[in-house]
Amino acid sequence: MKKVFQDAVDFHRHLCLDIAVGYRAAEILVREMGDELKNMKEVVALVGNQTCALDAIQEITGCTFGKRNLILTQVGKPVYILQNTKTGNSVRAYCRYWDRFDHTEFRALRKAVKKPDATAEQKTTLERLTKEAIDKILSAPESELFQVSHIVLPAPKISGKYPAAACDICGEHTDEALLTEASDKKCCPECATKKAV
Repeated sequence: MKKVFQDAVDFHRHLCLDIAVGYRAAEILVREMGDELKNMKEVVALVGNQTCALDAIQEITGCTFGKRNLILTQVGKPVYILQNTKTGNSVRAYCRYWDRFDHTEFRALRKAVKKPDATAEQKTTLERLTKEAIDKILSAPESELFQVSHIVLPAPKISGKYPAAACDICGEHTDEALLTEASDKKCCPECATKKAV
């Protein structure tokens, strides 16, 4: 196992298919961006959905939620983009591996293994299938796993410091843009949810 991949697994705390996908995606994005990564203050990663792959993207690219340069786009696809915000030059990797993967069998077996009456055979089969899938992800030609394209994108809006005000219900300071009006009071999303329940 390459050290970079092991670092991603260690950061994520377990080995799984998605961490392998994120590792391969991050490797491609970093390589294809090349000199566009000279100033990491100008780089953002845009990710299409929330999966374990994001931990590998964070570990390998250095883009994180905490630094506000890892942005969840919520497009609902396994798509990963690395962008230089100054030039707009970007690399996009769509994971097409999942298009052909038999999710039904894998999910059913994983569900069965979690039950108290899971058999040793089911557990062994799941371990074998998981290892085979990870080995394939790590060794397959990039073209089998990803559709990669070079694109130019406008710089995304990066959230920074925001004006905050106290919620009239709980008193906790909240981003003013997230406060909503309810019965002549401004309330935070948590209090708005509590009132709706």
